[in-house]
Amino acid sequence: MSYAALVFVAAVSLEVPQAYGDETCNSPYVTKLIKGQEDYVYVWALGVEGLGDGSDKMVTVDVNPRSKNYGKAIQRVSVGSRGEAHHMGFTDDRRFLWAGGLENSRIHVFDIATDPGRPRLVNTITNLAEKTGYVGPHTYYALPGRMLVQALSNARDKGGVTGIALYNNKGDFIASYAMPVDNGGDGYGYDLAVNPRKNVLLTSSFTGYNNYMRSLGEVVKDPEA
Repeated sequence: MSYAALVFVAAVSLEVPQAYGDETCNSPYVTKLIKGQEDYVYVWALGVEGLGDGSDKMVTVDVNPRSKNYGKAIQRVSVGSRGEAHHMGFTDDRRFLWAGGLENSRIHVFDIATDPGRPRLVNTITNLAEKTGYVGPHTYYALPGRMLVQALSNARDKGGVTGIALYNNKGDFIASYAMPVDNGGDGYGYDLAVNPRKNVLLTSSFTGYNNYMRSLGEVVKDPEA
């Protein structure tokens, strides 16, 4: 089993005066829509072979303290594949929630605006590698009307040299950008964030598919990893 993280959560807002969660990891274009107590938490859950249909799932949990279903999972949406579920992120209008797999490089787009308690899978992007040459979608970062996707690896040698893909909110591909290899850059990618006031995009680096899909024990013992 890989050492990729298993479960991450996101939420939909209910209009009340006080906020209860730390949302500092969100894009600033999303944070402005956070108004307070959430109605639901979305859990992007890792599929397990032999458990149910074995696929990754988006699980909706009721977190409204006034609800009779408080603390209960009220819906599960199977994506029909198991791809090492990892991070997810809202679009800037919080109408769509993007979630992806580090192994199969599929990106799933859920409509969470029509009925927040019952998200719908409305798009699955299966051609990230074909369009960009990159694999391992890791971070989903909202820009106005756009979604930036930071990949971890590439389709050619599954190493760490990679790049960023840009889509519109519904999942239509727009462009790709290679991570820099000049001025001290190594071409690697991991996370990203935007500071609009400074007009800068900040990125970090990690490792490629050949390492992150290995067991941690193997990686620790491998001096070349």
